[in-house]
Parts: sequence; C-alpha cells; structure tokens
Amino acid sequence: MALEEIKSRFEGNWQCVQTENVEPFLEAMGVNVIKRKAASVLKPNLIITVKDGKLEFVRKLPMKEVRNQFALDEEIEVSEEDHKYKAKVTYSDGKMKIELKATDGKSKDNVVIREIEGDNLIQTATCDGVIAKTTFKKS
Repeated sequence: MALEEIKSRFEGNWQCVQTENVEPFLEAMGVNVIKRKAASVLKPNLIITVKDGKLEFVRKLPMKEVRNQFALDEEIEVSEEDHKYKAKVTYSDGKMKIELKATDGKSKDNVVIREIEGDNLIQTATCDGVIAKTTFKKS
C-alpha cells in the first residue's frame, strides 16, 4: 500500500540543510519582495506523519507553523496566509506529488514533488517554469 511505503520512507522530522532558487520561485508565485527576502534565508523544518489513513505535513518556521492533512488522491481546499488552492497529493515511483491549483484569482498554480535521495529528502517546487529545490536531512 502506498501509505505504508510513504510511512517507511518519508515519515519523520526533517531539517532544511540547503535551498536553491527560492526567491525567484516565490517571485513567480507572486509573493511580495519583503516576504521573498525573509523566506529565502529561512531554513524550515518539515514533519511528515502518516496516521488514520492520512498524510500530515507540518512546516515549522520561526514565526509560524503551517499544518495540512491529505488523503492520497483526494482534492482538498488549503489556504496559507492570503493564498487559496485546491490541492491533491499523489504517490508513484517513490515520489509524493502535491498539485496546487489556485482558486482565489491571485495565486498561481504550482507543483511540489518530494522524494528520497540517499539520506536526504529532496523537495522540488515549480511555478511558471521556475524551480526551487530544498534539501532536508532527517533530524
């Protein structure tokens, strides 16, 4: 079952160790310059858990915590600050893919892919052809 594989491969506390191209990605997303500058220097923690048949992702930042729960292959509505999306998580070939479709008329569609490479979790986010990469190590 996909959730069992996700649990064995991805579940845990992950510490950001490297980011690449975050500020241009956030610019493509329409994030204002002040938030882009702040976000480009932050090193978030990511906590992934599987419970009750659902995936939970928690991003911990110094000033906030963002928590989302998903059932695989089911579209849900999510919001972060003033951005609203319909989001769906799928899993295949060892990769978790989150497709976010903007629903508020101002945000932009984007895709986040998470996969394990060696001891690292690699997160690749794409918006309008601009790609940001974040590398996490299990803590």
